[in-house]
Amino acid sequence: MAIINKDKKEMRREILLRRNALSADWVNSQSALIVGFLTNWEPFLQAKNVMLYLAMPGEPNIDELILFALENGKQVSVPLLTEKFGYMESAAITGLQDLKTGKLNLRVPDPEKITIVDPGSLDLILVPAVAFDLNGNRLGMGAGYYDRFLTQASKACTLGVAWSFQIVPFVAAEEHDVPVQYVITEEKITICSKGKM
Repeated sequence: MAIINKDKKEMRREILLRRNALSADWVNSQSALIVGFLTNWEPFLQAKNVMLYLAMPGEPNIDELILFALENGKQVSVPLLTEKFGYMESAAITGLQDLKTGKLNLRVPDPEKITIVDPGSLDLILVPAVAFDLNGNRLGMGAGYYDRFLTQASKACTLGVAWSFQIVPFVAAEEHDVPVQYVITEEKITICSKGKM
């Protein structure tokens, strides 16, 4: 177990260093490619209740996808971390104006402007991560927020979102880890072999 954890820590450190070095122009141009794929991807177009995410610096920025989804009548929610470490909820927003600046200068949903969505009602969830393998296993930041949440969202289609350099040959999976069904990068959408269908 210690070796696996050490491997994960080293992989996380190396990939985050690379991601943090990306230029804003590159992130913007490549994020537009990801948004373009998704606005033409049938599972996304068919989904009515979607959980997206608010990009941290260096992550694929999907703000334009949030706006597209809202304009097309979808219910859109984003993660809201709870007071209990390692747990989050799905918070419905009506627009980017429902966000505020939270800890570490990151955008978060304003608790006064949102409603909590039942995870079991979600049709599709976009899942960011530090790394994915093509089995759908993901390497997150280590707190287990998405793993705990995804166990409650049993009917949702799950799509990992990352840059192509974040797709790695192998991510060690533990019993509580929940794989995603698909992974999207700036290059393509890939069906994962272990994700629940």
